[in-house]
Amino acid sequence: MITNFGIEETISLRLEGKNLDLHNCYHFIGYHHHIEGRQFVLTFTKSDGDWVKASDPEKLMLIHHDVTYLDINYLNEDNEFPNDYKCVADITFFPAEDRKTNDQILLQNKPTSNDDIIYSFQPGWHIRIGCKQIELSTNT
Repeated sequence: MITNFGIEETISLRLEGKNLDLHNCYHFIGYHHHIEGRQFVLTFTKSDGDWVKASDPEKLMLIHHDVTYLDINYLNEDNEFPNDYKCVADITFFPAEDRKTNDQILLQNKPTSNDDIIYSFQPGWHIRIGCKQIELSTNT
């Protein structure tokens, strides 16, 4: 897997020297699966807290190219805390040969050639993607 970003402290993405904190400063708003192009796009918007830097991009898109594996494990029966479902808990690169494990993290900044990426959210649901490349775009 090739990326144009690194993962820091399991909650932030580093792009061109800039730290983009997905846990504290962005809300997950949804995904789009382009089946013909084998792309899967996650979209985040900047939250409005006082701690959010004005210079941070308004919107982030993580574009997964040539998707070969996709697992979304979503449970929201109670919807007691709907905002938690928009909040990233952890982001990790994880070996593709262990697709049964989705609740652990590895502290690695860049992926290896045979890694998936796992996006875990506060209530415990996740999106796991196996692909050839991930592009973080702030020009949306």
